[in-house]
Amino acid sequence: MQVVVVGGSLAGLMSAIVLQDLGHEVHVLEKSSEDSLCSQAAGLSAGPDVQRFIKEYLKPAKEYAKIATAVEVVDLEGNVINPIPSKDPYHLTTWSLLYNLFKSHLLAPGGIKPAARYDTGKTVSAVEPEGDALAVSFTESGTQEVHKLRADLVIAADGAHSTTRTSIFPDVTPRYAGFITWRGAVPASEISPASRKAMEGRLLIFRTEEGYTVSYHVPAENGSMEPEDSQFIWVWYNKLGEDTSEFKQTFTDSSGRRHYTTVPRGKVNPEAWADRQSRGTAISVPFAEMIAKTTDPFVSAIRDSEAPQCVLRDGKLLLTGDAFTLFRPHTGSSTNQAARQALELAEVFKGEKSLEDWQASSIGYARMMGAISKGFGEYCFTGVVPQSLSAAIKPEQSK
Repeated sequence: MQVVVVGGSLAGLMSAIVLQDLGHEVHVLEKSSEDSLCSQAAGLSAGPDVQRFIKEYLKPAKEYAKIATAVEVVDLEGNVINPIPSKDPYHLTTWSLLYNLFKSHLLAPGGIKPAARYDTGKTVSAVEPEGDALAVSFTESGTQEVHKLRADLVIAADGAHSTTRTSIFPDVTPRYAGFITWRGAVPASEISPASRKAMEGRLLIFRTEEGYTVSYHVPAENGSMEPEDSQFIWVWYNKLGEDTSEFKQTFTDSSGRRHYTTVPRGKVNPEAWADRQSRGTAISVPFAEMIAKTTDPFVSAIRDSEAPQCVLRDGKLLLTGDAFTLFRPHTGSSTNQAARQALELAEVFKGEKSLEDWQASSIGYARMMGAISKGFGEYCFTGVVPQSLSAAIKPEQSK
């Protein structure tokens, strides 16, 4: 079977690996350059299905994540005011580390698997029926030449702003959730011993006047697990009206270009970043230190969306990951959704599950995790535990 995967980030790579493993010829088309992809790379939590995917398909020789056993809400002095234990430990890693791990596996030479192709700078403009297959039209970024590929199966993994999904569901567009996230990373070697001790091996939340911050400990981008090579990731959630002057300034980059979702590393408006750093004096010392020492932040407007279906074109076109459902990021479930869909796709093509069941499972998981993420975000912003999460989160000990 000839398979075209639209989108070469983690969701696309996981589906590509599964289908290659089943003996199909896979061609991945990614619109961005390698540098552009990496400019928005961040830390992430490798959920249970990501862990299972890595164990079943990649079998890496070394660890790929730092472990935390709970989310800990702390006060200004660093005292834990609410520990939130997890049934399974958190595996904390980075997008870049997993991307390189997945891509190198997909393109590894030798073996009995069909060789896969991975091309960047290819913008897909249309996926249309052509006989008993689909025709995928795409444009070369350099020459602007238009090409066409025939595919028996197309996996649309082209993210929240999927052109493939939009062509079928034009009304499904990401909606602004009312807040933004500033993000950054700092090498452990640049953090003071006291702050390192406070943050190592922990997933911390600190509530601020405008929102809340998150920090966690991850391996180095090259995969090194050595303490001196590791890094600390931080995320600062901030409620902000889309029609405010601050929003406009924040999403206008250093060259004057306005961005809809993310201003990537290297392009953040220096005035907007200086303003954000100035507010760091009112947060706990470790968070403040990370923000002061971050040199390449990026900022995103948080949006969510959900397509009504993920099996289209008589089962020849499938939506996966953010192209299907975009969660708010509070629970870090985006990559896990894509891994879950990829793993269950293997069951479909082994004859163990129907595409209808795959779609029902995808929709059920998306709705469940979307609701959980919204509820957890409400708690993180306000400190009030919503009824839907009362079994998992206890009321805070103090405020």
